[in-house]
Amino acid sequence: MTTKLRKPIDARGAVGGELRPAVGIAAEFYKPVRLMLEKMGAEIKREMLAAFHAAGMDHMAMDAPDGSSQARIRLNKIGNKWKPRFSELSKRIVDRMMAQTLKNSAVTLGMSLRQISKDFEVDTSFLNDRIEQVISASTQEAANLIKVIPEQYLSDVQGAVMRSISTGKGLKDLVPTLNRLYDGRIKHARNVALDQTRKAYSNITAARLQALGCESFIWVHTGGGKHPRKDHIDMSGNEYRYDDLPVIGVMYGQEVRGKPGDLPFCRCIQKPVFNWA
Repeated sequence: MTTKLRKPIDARGAVGGELRPAVGIAAEFYKPVRLMLEKMGAEIKREMLAAFHAAGMDHMAMDAPDGSSQARIRLNKIGNKWKPRFSELSKRIVDRMMAQTLKNSAVTLGMSLRQISKDFEVDTSFLNDRIEQVISASTQEAANLIKVIPEQYLSDVQGAVMRSISTGKGLKDLVPTLNRLYDGRIKHARNVALDQTRKAYSNITAARLQALGCESFIWVHTGGGKHPRKDHIDMSGNEYRYDDLPVIGVMYGQEVRGKPGDLPFCRCIQKPVFNWA
C-alpha cells in the first residue's frame, strides 16, 4: 500500500510529526569506544615495533620465524588484555544508550502526537512485553558488535604482520598498514554507534506506536547521507503498514523489508499515521 503524503489531519485520519533520533546519543555511545580503541591501537603499534626490533627485522626479514613468533605472543597478550575490557565496556555503554534512547523515543513521540492535537495526552514512556523484547534484542545486538571489535582488529593486524614478514619488507609495509587498520576500526566503531542507536530508536518507537493503535507510517527521506539510496528517495512521502513493511534494499542477495533506519547508514525517518476511516 502506498499513498502520497496527505495533510496532517483530514477526514481519514491524522499524521504526526517527524520522529527523529537525537544525534547526541550516538556520539556519546561512540566516544568511550574511540578512546579505548586509541589506547589499544597505540599498544598494538608499540608491541609490533618491539617484536620486529627484537627479531632484527627493522628493515628486512632477517629472522622471519622468530619475528612471527614474537608477534603472535605479543598479539595474544594484547587480546587477553583488551577483550575483557571491551566486553565490560559494551555492557556499560549499551545500557546507557538504551536508557537514553527510551527517553528520547518517549519525548519525540509525545511531540509528534501533539502535532496532531494539543489535547493528545498519553504517557509515551510506557513499556510492555513487546517493547521489553525489543530492548533485549537491541541491547544484545549492540553489545555483541562492540565485544568483537578487538578480536576483528587483532585478526587484521596478525594478517598484516604475516604479510610484511613473508614479503621481506618488514616495517616498511607494516607501519602504514597498521595506521590504515586503526583508521578503519575507528570508522567502523562510529558506524556501529550510529546504526545501532538509529535501529534501537526506530524499533522502540514503532513498538510504542503500534501499542497506541498506529498501523502505518509515512517514509521520510532526510537526504543526510553522502550516498543516498535511490529507492529510499522514491519511497519518501509514501505510506506503509507496520504489518506489511516495504522492501528497503538487498543484502547478501536477499530482499530486505523494514522501516526507516533499519539498513546500515540509512538516515531516513518516519511520521506516524493514525487512520480513523
